[in-house]
Amino acid sequence: MKYQILIVDDEPLVQVGLKSMLSREFEEIEILGTASNGRDALTMIEERRPDIVIADIKMPIMTGLELIRESEKRFGAVPAFIMLTAYEDFHMVRQALASQAVDYLVKIELNSETLHDAIQRAIHRVDQYKKLNSWKEQKTVDNQQLESFRQKFMLRMLNRLFTSKEELEEQAAELKMDFHYNRYIAVYASMQKDLTHPAEKEQNLTLFSSCFSMCGEILNRYAQHYMFSNDLRHFTAIFYFKEDQPVADRMQSIQEACSNAHTMIRNYFNVPVTFGIGTAVATALDIATSFEEAKSAEMQADEQNAVRMFSHIVGANRRSGKDKLIQTIQDYIDENLNGKLQLNEIAEAFGLSPAYLSVLFKKNTDIGFSEYVYTKKIEKAKELLLSDDMKIYEVADTLGFESAYYFSKVFKKVVGLSPREFIQSKIEE
Repeated sequence: MKYQILIVDDEPLVQVGLKSMLSREFEEIEILGTASNGRDALTMIEERRPDIVIADIKMPIMTGLELIRESEKRFGAVPAFIMLTAYEDFHMVRQALASQAVDYLVKIELNSETLHDAIQRAIHRVDQYKKLNSWKEQKTVDNQQLESFRQKFMLRMLNRLFTSKEELEEQAAELKMDFHYNRYIAVYASMQKDLTHPAEKEQNLTLFSSCFSMCGEILNRYAQHYMFSNDLRHFTAIFYFKEDQPVADRMQSIQEACSNAHTMIRNYFNVPVTFGIGTAVATALDIATSFEEAKSAEMQADEQNAVRMFSHIVGANRRSGKDKLIQTIQDYIDENLNGKLQLNEIAEAFGLSPAYLSVLFKKNTDIGFSEYVYTKKIEKAKELLLSDDMKIYEVADTLGFESAYYFSKVFKKVVGLSPREFIQSKIEE
C-alpha cells in the first residue's frame, strides 16, 4: 500500500531536501506534491486527499497551525500532520500537538532516523483511521442489508407465505428477531399526503423517513414492536408481549401511542397520519390476520378519528364481530345476485384484502367465497327458470354470468342437472 504525502514549506531547499530523503528512504511513500503556503496546501488537501502532510509551522498567508486546525475541522484525523519547526518556535509545537499533529521535527536536526520515526507514527494514524472507517462503513452496509432482509421477511409473513411456525421462527432467528411471544397486535399507518410525485422524489423520501422515524420513537416509548415500511405512504408496526400482560391494557397503551404519534407528526411535519389497530392474535402465523384487520380499521379512520380499532368497528367480541361481518357480506351478496360479485370487488367494498376475505369467509362459513356466490346465484336461477318463464340465456344474463354456456356449466355442477334437464324434471313432477 502506498501512502501519499504532501510537503508544505515556503523554503524551496527544504522541499527539495524532504523529497530527496523520502524518495530514497521510504518505498511505501508516494510524494503527491508540494505547496509553499497553507492556503494552497488546503486546496490540494481538499482536491487530492493526501494521507500525510509535512508542514512548516511558520508560513506566509496561512500558517501551519492554521492549516492543521482548518484541515481537522474539514477532514478529521487524516491527513496526519508532521510539523517542521525551529527551536524558537517550540511554544507553537505544543499548540500543534494539541491540535492532533502526530509528531514534530526540528529542521536543523532533521535526519533519516528522526524522519523515519515520524513517518511511522503518521502511517499508524492513517491505518487506524482507515480501519475504523472501513468498519463503520461495513457496519452501515450490514445494518442496511439486515433491515432489507427483515423487510422481506415481514412482507412474507403478512402474505401468509410461511408454511409452519418452525420455518417462520427459524428465519426470524437468523434475522435476530424474536417471535416466541404469544400475543401480537398489528398496527397499520397511512400518511394522508401524496408522496409519489417524481419531481419531488428526494424531498418526499426525506419527509417519509422523518415521519417514520418519529413514529417509531414514539411507539417505542409505549411497547416493544417491530416496524417497517410497506411503501412510500404506509408502514406497519407489530407489537409483541406475553399472555401474562392483559390484552386490554396493551390495546389501550397502543391506542394512546398511535394517538400521540398522530398529533406529534401533524404538528412537526404537517402530515396527517391515520392508524388502524388489529385484534390480538396468539401465534406469529396469525399476525397476518391482525394485519388485515388493522388495514380494514385504518380505512375507516379520518382526520377527526385518526385511530380506529377493528374490534370497535365489527363489535367488541372478536368472534361475534367476525360473524357479524361475514353475515353482512352474505346479506350484501344475497341482495346483489344480479352483479358479478367478484372477490376483489367485495373485499374492496368492505375494506378488506381479497386474501383475508377468502380466508375469513372459509373459516367462518365452511364454504369458499366463490362456491357460496355460485350456490346463491343458482338458487335464484332455479326460481327464475320456474316462475318467470325466462329463457336460459336471459337468466344467465340477469344473474351476471358471462355466457349461457358458462351458466349451464355452473348450474350442472351445483344441481347435478343442466338447466334444461332441471326444467324438464320439474314439469314431469
